[in-house]
Amino acid sequence: EFVRLYGGEELAPLRIQYKDYAVWQQSEAHQEWMQRQEAYWLNTFRGELPVLDLSTDFARPAVQSTAGDTIEFILEREVSERLKELAAQTGSTLYMVMLAAYTTLLHKYTGQEDIVVGTPIAGRPHAELSNLVGVFINTLAIRNYPSSDKSFLEYLQEVKEHALRAYEHPDYPFEELVEKLNVARDTSRNALFDTMFELKTLEQREFELEGLTLSSYPLDNQTAKFDLSLEAIEQPEGILCSLEYSTVLYKRETMTRLAQHFAEIVRAIAYHPQQPLAVLNMVTDEEQEQLIYGFGEVGVTDVAAVEAGALF
Repeated sequence: EFVRLYGGEELAPLRIQYKDYAVWQQSEAHQEWMQRQEAYWLNTFRGELPVLDLSTDFARPAVQSTAGDTIEFILEREVSERLKELAAQTGSTLYMVMLAAYTTLLHKYTGQEDIVVGTPIAGRPHAELSNLVGVFINTLAIRNYPSSDKSFLEYLQEVKEHALRAYEHPDYPFEELVEKLNVARDTSRNALFDTMFELKTLEQREFELEGLTLSSYPLDNQTAKFDLSLEAIEQPEGILCSLEYSTVLYKRETMTRLAQHFAEIVRAIAYHPQQPLAVLNMVTDEEQEQLIYGFGEVGVTDVAAVEAGALF
């Protein structure tokens, strides 16, 4: 819109304004809809709430810090294409496949079989809202149950179902959910989940303005809103991943290794999605060489255990 206005064009007037949306939010029909959404989320998070028990390099401070850093890595094109084919074959989406892969990684690292990952949602379900100025973004807390005996295909179907149901109930504010659940507040961490995942599908466009040259400018991000945040975006050369992490909890080399393990798991999923989660390999070639040649006495059983993720 800025480019069009700069070029002298006129934009079509908006049919509704944000105040119209606010009035609609207060309507009786919307309140009834919100009650149904509330019931879904309260049911999803009934019982004991899991806390991600991911080992840290440093002791967790009493008050959460926003100091962070980011590591970028890419999932090569062939693997990315196989993931999209897997999504098409299973009636899921690339987001669901990637979320299943990410929670598989967290399961292997922690051994936990009840994991909550946050994900942002645009909050603009109606076409009338697409060009309306205002903040509509909400956060969905998606709960999944990875276990070592499930095949990835089986687990993906569960993730698909949970994601679809979450996206059918996108309007209930995350802050209200936390309040209704009466979550014990801990100043050292976020409420309900400690990690987020987002697959961005932003349209990559080149803008041209007479007399101006436009190019993207990389931001040097030194903050982290959560312990871990994984962001993925499709590029011509593959899927570009950005891993944002808290530097008061993790060393850079630890996060580099975690990124490598995620890439290995994704590769294993792309070629062997029928395998159980326990069998999906996340050990890099370099680590396998160290295990085989670096320690001398490591046996076949030990190597197999590491390949299954049991020692990580």
